[in-house]
Amino acid sequence: MEVALHGPVTVPQSPRRGSPLPLRPLVEDERSRGNTPYHLLESKFYGNLKSNSLIQAEPAEVHFSGFEPGKKYWNTLRLINVSAEVMHIHILPTQTKYFQTTVTKKYRLVPGLAYTVKIQFCPDEWRYFYDCVRVHCKGEENLLIPVHAYPVIDDLHIPPRIDLPAAALQQSVSHAIPLRCSCPIDFEFQVSVIEPSQAFSIRPLAGVIPANGQVDIVVTFTPLRYETTQVTFKLAVSQFNTKPFLCTVTGTSNPYVAISQVEKKLEHKDITKAPAPASQAVTRSKTWSSKVPVKPKVERDTVGNICK
Repeated sequence: MEVALHGPVTVPQSPRRGSPLPLRPLVEDERSRGNTPYHLLESKFYGNLKSNSLIQAEPAEVHFSGFEPGKKYWNTLRLINVSAEVMHIHILPTQTKYFQTTVTKKYRLVPGLAYTVKIQFCPDEWRYFYDCVRVHCKGEENLLIPVHAYPVIDDLHIPPRIDLPAAALQQSVSHAIPLRCSCPIDFEFQVSVIEPSQAFSIRPLAGVIPANGQVDIVVTFTPLRYETTQVTFKLAVSQFNTKPFLCTVTGTSNPYVAISQVEKKLEHKDITKAPAPASQAVTRSKTWSSKVPVKPKVERDTVGNICK
């Protein structure tokens, strides 16, 4: 049996301490990060909202309601130590370019005191924006504070109660509720009747509030009998962080309304009758006076002759 001869074998030497490994450029050096430990963003879970056993956030959510593109807005977040021990926490700021977070930590957080976090928001278009502030605490009780920014309808005013004037039977009384929008965004709306009534009708029940425009919700009351009735409806608008509007409309019908309407019609007819011209009235008086003889003067003369 022949044995194949091989060339000299070179045993690789272990790299010296401090020499870079081939994979070294692909691994991010933790020392290149800033003061905030961003590795906590990838390795930790942040699921607690508002508070935990150590930290309480005020407010629980940060809202920028209503804005104009190109302008800057500010809001404040407070992180309060509600525990009985002095602690050190890591605050992970917002991540998107539309929000800028600044916080000054000059001391460890003692019980009862708070860190103040300032958040700046600068939008570039009309839309919804989202970000969050994360707080890494001792253990796994990490906090998540959502940050929302969204356009709003500034001119939407729905009265909680509307009283319609009294109406006669089979006659209608209507009231228009304007829905105005002062920003260049369309908002959808929907009307849900909570307490219905056969004497009321509401139109439309759904639609769109046009950008920089107006649409009306018309409530019509047509009584079928003499009574006082009402309808309650709920108006929901597709605006973030808004509650539905409740409105109650009351209508009344009584027989006095029909009687008063008849009296007004009769009075209107009497007023609209054309009076006789003034020239004709004067002519009649002159004609009547010419036909009547002047008897008193003749009688005096006759009596005078007799007395003589």
